Amino acid sequence: MENTTILKEIWDNGEMPVLAFLRKKERGGPAYHNRAADALYPSGRTDFWNCFVYEEEAEALRQAIWDSQERTAPLFCHIQDMVYSAVLFEQGDFCVCMLQDVSAYYEENQRIMDEAVMANQAKTNFLSEISHDIRTPMNAIIGMTEIAMMQNDVPRRVQDCLDKIKTASDHMMSLLNEVLDMSRIESGKVVLQPEQIDLADLLHEILIVVKAQADGAQVAFHLEIGRMERENVWADGVRLKQICLNLLSNSVKFTPKGGTVGMFWEVVRDADPELVQLYVRVWDTGMGMSEEFLKRIFMPFEREQNTTISKIQGTGLGMTITKNLTEMMGGRIEVQSRQGEGTCFEIWIPLKAGAEYEDARKTVLQGRRVLLLDGEAGRGKNHMELLKGLGMTADWARSAEQALDFIDEAVFDVQEYFAFLTVEKVEGVEVVLFLQDIRKRFGNRLPILLLSESDWTQIEYLFTSAGVDAFVPMPLFTNRLLAELYMLTEEGKQERADQESREEYDFSGRKILLVEDNEINREIAQELLGMYGMDIETAENGEEAVAYFEGTQPFSLDLILMDVQMPVMNGLDATRKIRSLARSDARSVPIVAMTANAFMEDIQRSLDAGMDGHLSKPLDMDQMRGCLKRFLGGKSE
Repeated sequence: MENTTILKEIWDNGEMPVLAFLRKKERGGPAYHNRAADALYPSGRTDFWNCFVYEEEAEALRQAIWDSQERTAPLFCHIQDMVYSAVLFEQGDFCVCMLQDVSAYYEENQRIMDEAVMANQAKTNFLSEISHDIRTPMNAIIGMTEIAMMQNDVPRRVQDCLDKIKTASDHMMSLLNEVLDMSRIESGKVVLQPEQIDLADLLHEILIVVKAQADGAQVAFHLEIGRMERENVWADGVRLKQICLNLLSNSVKFTPKGGTVGMFWEVVRDADPELVQLYVRVWDTGMGMSEEFLKRIFMPFEREQNTTISKIQGTGLGMTITKNLTEMMGGRIEVQSRQGEGTCFEIWIPLKAGAEYEDARKTVLQGRRVLLLDGEAGRGKNHMELLKGLGMTADWARSAEQALDFIDEAVFDVQEYFAFLTVEKVEGVEVVLFLQDIRKRFGNRLPILLLSESDWTQIEYLFTSAGVDAFVPMPLFTNRLLAELYMLTEEGKQERADQESREEYDFSGRKILLVEDNEINREIAQELLGMYGMDIETAENGEEAVAYFEGTQPFSLDLILMDVQMPVMNGLDATRKIRSLARSDARSVPIVAMTANAFMEDIQRSLDAGMDGHLSKPLDMDQMRGCLKRFLGGKSE
């Protein structure tokens, strides 16, 4: 054994445990340890490495001792019931390991960390509970408002009040969802759910919301579309829409009357052939932000403080959520702003490209002749390219007079147009009157499609009265234009008729058990479900629901709508009880959660308990219809 005399002279009487390892005796035990280190060895043990509580810490220390180039000792070493921090240094042929007792420090930090974890869990639990408590009365407010708005002959003043209640309710829900989203992001519970989506549909959903906001704030909105090299992509459409609406809503909110908010939207191919890059730029001419606040804009609950902004409502979480969601999707976000001049956000998000497929509808449209009326050169050129991309023959009229000339010439040559596409506004002519004249002269032989950026619900009566057969929202996308043109063909008309016949559901005679402990929510659900003509039975808690089910004949119930949080027996336990019953329909009767618990983990708990679906409160009528169609199937016999 190497001479350890010098080690004994230096370290034998030291207060801290010291061990020395001979470097050339690779990965062996200590060649020396002082008296203070004796306490490390329990009775009957002679191997130092067996004194460690955790083998990974022992291995990390061994690695550090015999690898002088990467000598990084583990932060903590649990030895017996103590915690030490190791300091390593060279002394002659030895690597000396000095162990400092940090047990008190470690325990204090562990206590603080445990308290932080508990506090975070308590916050998450609180937000989950408060979500349920807030959503329950919000369900009553929104549900009763929906019922009132569906009544006939509602006085104008009452209708105005209902509209304002609905607007305020929607705002309340958006604030609640922001707080809950932030909590879920912090706890790592947000999980993206990518699916193949049509970016045209997503963009139009965004435009419906932001245009209404801009009109209400008396702010001009400008949209520009760049290259759209792929319209079908794989993405979490809900979260992608949330990112865009957060940016746009903020721009509208912080732009004064008379200002402008704009959005540029582009999808280009990526170097990776399986990906595309979505680029979104949102800009405004609003009040802008200071350089100091720009450094904190993505931090939670941060809002710039001045007398103007203090009057604007918000949680200060929108930008934090936007940044987190963008980065979860693998993208990045940048912002530029100057006070008094406006703000510009830019987002780049890589998305998996959807399948490029040859739509069978294109074949039906191949060679068909159409006429386009559009006086705006750049826009008209883009529209012509889309039509030719569908394999159609297109003529372009820049004015109403030129459009009439094209139509008359086509009739004379016995080559009538398959369809006439026109924008909503053309210089020098009132388009509504012009279309009425077209319809009088040519009857129903010439289908008319209106291309417009307006909300169709606001102009539908005017233009359908003028003879318009279909509406295509702008900006135009290939998929949307293809769908509307196809529906003008005989094949499209038959497909629509078949689809409409499938969607004519009659739920008369179907029996539903509605389990809901809140009287108002029960009344709302009964009212909404009653519109579909079904037989509705009710129970006020899970125990009553189980008893009612046991008292019915097998297969007499078509669906159970089950609240989750109820007294006596909750909905999850009631579902488990029903599923365990020894009767032929216990496993097959559809049970759907209808609850204010809206987290993803709440949905999973419902499914784990044996439920077949999940409806979140406040109830959405489209979701409700979808649920009924899914579980009650086609027409009743």
